[in-house]
Amino acid sequence: MGQWLPGKHICVVGTARPEQRNPIYLTHELIVLILVVERETGVIVGCDINMVCSLTREFIKSVFEGKNLIRDIEEIRESIQENYFGASAKTVVMAARSARMKLLDCLENRKNEHQ
Repeated sequence: MGQWLPGKHICVVGTARPEQRNPIYLTHELIVLILVVERETGVIVGCDINMVCSLTREFIKSVFEGKNLIRDIEEIRESIQENYFGASAKTVVMAARSARMKLLDCLENRKNEHQ
């Protein structure tokens, strides 16, 4: 866990709905991916996700932390596809894309406010 500063860091939340046949659907109707990102660089410095097992959460965290949410989304997707063989892999990728879109919207809104 890091030292996060509002203004320097922002918290972006991505969500995605798993398929009903996915075991995680029984406990969570939505996958919620929480990313703390450096505002200026897009680098992910903190990650959490509402998976059932702590080991899965730690593994997903290792995929995201240190990556750039803006530039590295394909690398993140590939890493999940090639290394995470849980039933919710596609849903995690969808949540990552959702978080990325929210970050891009946030940065665009901030840019427009300063023009």
